Amino acid sequence: MSLYPLQDMVRVRAHREDQASQAVTRARRLLMEARAAVQRQQEELTAYTAWRLAEEIRQLDSLMRRLLKLGEISDVRHAISLLRDREFELQDLLRQAEGAVTKAEAQLEECRQRQVKAVRDLEKLHEHRKLWEQERAREQELAEDLELEEFTPVAGGRFAAAAQTLNYGFN
Repeated sequence: MSLYPLQDMVRVRAHREDQASQAVTRARRLLMEARAAVQRQQEELTAYTAWRLAEEIRQLDSLMRRLLKLGEISDVRHAISLLRDREFELQDLLRQAEGAVTKAEAQLEECRQRQVKAVRDLEKLHEHRKLWEQERAREQELAEDLELEEFTPVAGGRFAAAAQTLNYGFN
């Protein structure tokens, strides 16, 4: 049987399908990592917020019921402000991590769509190859039938008359 004329294209599309599958796997892994980062950021923010509230209360309580030096209240205010700033930074990091999850989800969907297209394109070529092979098999069968008909003498046909002529009537 002859070689499928689109075999090189089949190889290229199979390679593309493989690459698309690998891209989906990478995108899934990146999405899992991004979700884990969100979880870590959320846990860190929650823990920090609880600690910050307790620290603020502790610092404010340290000012109560005693004589204060000049500037002590402003120092505590500044320290509390720094604690709150750190909490805002952690909130920003959480939002960035959530944005990374959204981006990773979009990337995964895009990779899935490319994989579906690559699989569909490869399947089309496989179907074409199947039809091409069936057509080659029919052509081969037809050629064999025609070849068989050429060697089968037909009774009463022109070969029978030629055989009688060669017998010269010796029967």
